[in-house]
Amino acid sequence: MAARIFRRRPLLLVMVMAMMAIIFVLKVFPYFLVDLGYLARPLWDQKGYQFDNVIVHHYAEGMSLQERCEAHGWTLRSPGRPTPKVYDAVIFSVELDMLEIRLRELWDVVDKFVILESNATFTGLFKEESFKVNKERFAFAESKIVYKSIPLFPLERGQEPWYNEGKMRDGMTHFLMEAGIQRGDLVTFSDVDEIVSGRAIELLKACEGAPESLHLMTRNYLYSYEFPVGDEGMWRTSIHRWSPGKSRYAHHQTSNSVLTDAGWHCSFCFRTIQEFQFKMQAYSHSDRVRYSYLMEPEWIQRAICTGRDLFGMFPEAYSFQELFSRIGAIPKSTSAVGLPRYVLENRKRFKFLLPGGCQREGPLSHGQL
Repeated sequence: MAARIFRRRPLLLVMVMAMMAIIFVLKVFPYFLVDLGYLARPLWDQKGYQFDNVIVHHYAEGMSLQERCEAHGWTLRSPGRPTPKVYDAVIFSVELDMLEIRLRELWDVVDKFVILESNATFTGLFKEESFKVNKERFAFAESKIVYKSIPLFPLERGQEPWYNEGKMRDGMTHFLMEAGIQRGDLVTFSDVDEIVSGRAIELLKACEGAPESLHLMTRNYLYSYEFPVGDEGMWRTSIHRWSPGKSRYAHHQTSNSVLTDAGWHCSFCFRTIQEFQFKMQAYSHSDRVRYSYLMEPEWIQRAICTGRDLFGMFPEAYSFQELFSRIGAIPKSTSAVGLPRYVLENRKRFKFLLPGGCQREGPLSHGQL
């Protein structure tokens, strides 16, 4: 008996040491299992979307609308046929610069800009109604803007930020009807920082034969147009032919068709450090703020200028090839070709969005990193 216990002692010792090592790792690195889950995502998760009909976006300067329609397998709308109205619907929080760029980019092709905001964030934090406070900044677009604010409240125990987000999206569905949308009109569903290009809307407005519901793939950028993510793009933006009783404002897959290269998604593209700090605590993924140092201005500024993940997390990738290609800093781009025209025309104002302009306004002085 004693001999048997003695023989088992090395195994017991190894097990005890292993348990102590696990406890130590979890104590020092409390999010170790979360990070391990991200690294192992290709083994246990897969993309939540799939498109059977990928429509390659054909565009070049000088192409006529008829040529562009035919390039996509569609036909140019006959002169006698009524042109559908286009509604651009966005839920607004604090992204004033992105909203201005969006309105300017789409001004010639959108009939109504439908803007819905609230007195609180999805996480239930009270905030000022930014659009209402800064309304004069958008006086140039007053004739096309339809605006409304609806109340949100602090989350109750057990509620997630998705609860408030769902309330806002349901509110937008009802508000679109209040704004006068009619059967057959076109409406875009997208976040403020998912800016559809004017030429993509021009194409869909002028042509007949496009799917009734169509996703619009936008190029992904992080912090500014200096850091193109280099993935396939953001697919959640969509445009729909309105059908009363059927159409609902959504941010998930609603169609098997997608038009490629249809705009720009610039995530966390803010002018000031304070805006970064607010967004990090206010949006639906605020649980990514896992350590207090992530909110420090020095950390945020360094991430902006190096292209590293603001939350210090591994990328969401569904294959190991994609995962390993995206670990680390995003390579900088030195090109400003193919960006929103209004940004380039006002490049001094929007220097922070262009290559070489990573320094942000806020607690840090220029050059202090």
